[in-house]
Amino acid sequence: MNRLDPDPQLCLFHRIKMYLLKYVVLLFAGCASANWEDWTFYNLNSLASLFKQTWVSDWWSFPDLHGRPNLVQLAGDLNLTKCVEALTQVQLAQMLDHEGWYTLFCPTNEAFMHQKFYPGVESLTDKMRFHVARGMFNTSDFKNEFAQRSLLAGRDVRINVYTTGKDPTITANGRPVISFDHLARNGFLHVTSEVMSSVYDRQGSVVSELEFCCPQFSFFLGLIRDAGMWELVDKSEPITLLAPLNRAFDRIHPDLVNHLKQNKPLLKKVLSNHIIPGTWYTAGLNNGDQLKTWAGEYIKIVKDKTGNIRFSQAGTGMTDMTTCNGAVHAVSKLVLPSPLEREIRALLAN
Repeated sequence: MNRLDPDPQLCLFHRIKMYLLKYVVLLFAGCASANWEDWTFYNLNSLASLFKQTWVSDWWSFPDLHGRPNLVQLAGDLNLTKCVEALTQVQLAQMLDHEGWYTLFCPTNEAFMHQKFYPGVESLTDKMRFHVARGMFNTSDFKNEFAQRSLLAGRDVRINVYTTGKDPTITANGRPVISFDHLARNGFLHVTSEVMSSVYDRQGSVVSELEFCCPQFSFFLGLIRDAGMWELVDKSEPITLLAPLNRAFDRIHPDLVNHLKQNKPLLKKVLSNHIIPGTWYTAGLNNGDQLKTWAGEYIKIVKDKTGNIRFSQAGTGMTDMTTCNGAVHAVSKLVLPSPLEREIRALLAN
């Protein structure tokens, strides 16, 4: 990972003066891609980035970015042509040309050829705004669960750092970052091997987004409401939800659901076993990993060489669905540890 070695050539006060002059001009000129939220966050994050970059180098100096390309030009120089085309198509290229600071997560050309698609309506504009964070962030800022406000209203770019594998894996909204810290005139560019997606309701949680987009999870979501857990799951952050499809409940004893609805403590325990603290995307999971759930039980990760993943004995369908407070993976059956299964069987036997 590259680190920036500032070249102390510009006076701090001169830099602040130039920044404020540019900001005033842009504020009155306006920009078709920006809204009021863009401007307010642009102001705060740009000033914060300005002082951060100055403080870590030298209080009286600032890195000389004169002559460097802007973020879109830099993406072109790195042969990220599909990313440049998408940014231009949704009219973000002009903003990234004239403004800063921003952090751009640009997918490779191959990533655009193999995108994951999820149910629901997602425009290219929303998708690409999701790839741009307000502020200037490099790898020195990348800590696990570090969230950066994106240009998509109400949505963050969440950084996760996974260290259980042979080498650390860094993801942005679950998409692996494979090249870091490319410095442009107005921010940093990082390259991802996948395209960020899964934007349904702009401010949706792991449960509200599923309710908005995907009726195939309605039975499971209904049980969360029956257990009185909806608000807790909706507000908790960050978490990972293993969401059984409706057909998963067709495979179990018909009396089980009735037993669960009549036994709220047991229902809460079953549901809690599908909720894992932290944001766990498949890119950061390795075969043999064990994740502790809200129920206090452990789920074992089974992952083959092709990347197919299972949570204990539960296979997966859609994975790596990004929400405001974490991630969602669809599973084909209920995830029940052995002690919980024995308890349920005993209840059914009685």
